[in-house]
Amino acid sequence: MHRGSKPIFNQSNIEEQIESIYQPQVQLPSGGSIVIDPTEALVAIDVNSGRTSQKGDFEKSIFLANMEAGEELARQLRLRDLGGLIVVDFIDMRSKGNIREVERQVKNAMKRDKAKVDISRISRFGLMQISRQKMGAPIEKGSYRRCEHCEGRGVVRSVETLALYYLRRIQTGVTRKKVQRVEANLPLEVGQYLLNKKRAELMELENKHQATILILPSPEMKPSENNIRFLS
Repeated sequence: MHRGSKPIFNQSNIEEQIESIYQPQVQLPSGGSIVIDPTEALVAIDVNSGRTSQKGDFEKSIFLANMEAGEELARQLRLRDLGGLIVVDFIDMRSKGNIREVERQVKNAMKRDKAKVDISRISRFGLMQISRQKMGAPIEKGSYRRCEHCEGRGVVRSVETLALYYLRRIQTGVTRKKVQRVEANLPLEVGQYLLNKKRAELMELENKHQATILILPSPEMKPSENNIRFLS
């Protein structure tokens, strides 16, 4: 049982990891990024150099971005439980030694994956193919719903997922700050979910931190909109 004063999601950096799985783009430490695009046929992962390519030796910078991408893509595949055919488009490298090193990086990072995986070498076009067994339902099934405001493949986070996210934000706010009152203007369905399904958790936070928490459902707000104020 967690007994620390800080919420375990914040203390263990879990919040940031949860948020990362909802974003198509994931930043890399040196300034590059990977973009993850699941399609019907495969999962495409594109490696971008970003600011990395502006730092000194170009080939060395590209190698660094690809090495970081190899580590991060393995982590994201586990977090998102993406399976089937995954195609990774690495930034082109001239050095065969660097190419082999990136291949080893991916294979070593994927050893922590409990799923069955098969990893190809990087082709002359900079592409690596990974076959990964799915361990469960894709994260989108339970955490997303189809967007009602667009005609494309757009999705938005489900009511339950958004409600739990805002509940964690409120918990973090009252824990970190000495607040007497929280006013949370939230989308209608999300606010109603918190009031109907999470009232006990809200009351527990109020009693523990001696604060008043007001959940204000708003029919005018879109699913991605919110206005949470922490008042002293």
